[in-house]
Amino acid sequence: MKKTKILNLTTLLLIALPNLLYALPAEQNQLLLQTGISKRVEETAFSYSVSWKKNDDDPRRSNGLTFINGTDSNSPHSAIDIAKKITKAINAGVIIESPHDRGATAKQTPNKPELLVGNQAGFDLTHITVRDYTNQELYYSVPNNSFKSASMVVAIDFVYSAAVEYVKGFSSNIKQQTMGGFVTVTIDDNSAIKITTTGKSNRDIEKELALAIGSGASFSSTPIYPNFTVLRSKNYKSFDGGEVQLPALNARSIRIDVNDAGLGVLTKFKFVNTNKKTESTSQLPYIIALIIIAFVAYLFYGRQKNV
Repeated sequence: MKKTKILNLTTLLLIALPNLLYALPAEQNQLLLQTGISKRVEETAFSYSVSWKKNDDDPRRSNGLTFINGTDSNSPHSAIDIAKKITKAINAGVIIESPHDRGATAKQTPNKPELLVGNQAGFDLTHITVRDYTNQELYYSVPNNSFKSASMVVAIDFVYSAAVEYVKGFSSNIKQQTMGGFVTVTIDDNSAIKITTTGKSNRDIEKELALAIGSGASFSSTPIYPNFTVLRSKNYKSFDGGEVQLPALNARSIRIDVNDAGLGVLTKFKFVNTNKKTESTSQLPYIIALIIIAFVAYLFYGRQKNV
């Protein structure tokens, strides 16, 4: 009878073991966003798209879209207001897109203009895209880590404000150009990189920024991941043919500040270690199974000797 119970327990452990090994703890994939305030006169869009998956399942995707009051509004949104609005929009989008597999979650820091997006236990985050047309200053970081150590690829894509599509044909016949001003990018505590935008195309600005950042950055005509859409929520645009890519950014933070009413910015993050987690643990079930079997055999045969 004791032998049967031990064997049954061993069988249950072996069945449960793979799920226990592959279940990524919560908030292992994280991105902290600190919001600013809109510099635009009118109401403009701000959205945060997140993609997640479980093991080798197809990715789930959600887009949290909200609209931010401009400076001419009777009640311009504060930085805390913006953080609160986008946190609610992200969580609502996740629930609607995948009510039973909510692999991502957003949490606002109480009374602060910041929010943390992370994975739920057992899920990997795969992509994040933040689309901003408000010209607010945005600050990104990975808690207690660098982007490189967190295995995140970063890309910055400056886009024309007139190119955003809320409904089909929304931007038709609207002139797409910079209005004049500058964009500033600051990595960690290094000196800010300031690029003037007057008379330049968005591709010109991206190429100049990549050159200013140096060897860790490059201008690419291929995106780090394809654009994805969610039908219920807009604020999308197709890839415009260029972005600045930082594949191994050995920094803890990056600040992006757009001061040109003709421009918006898409900041993209790709988690490149999601498949490696599974690969690195692929042999562990067999090793631990052998240990369990050996331990059970030791107990069983040891007791048989003492009988």
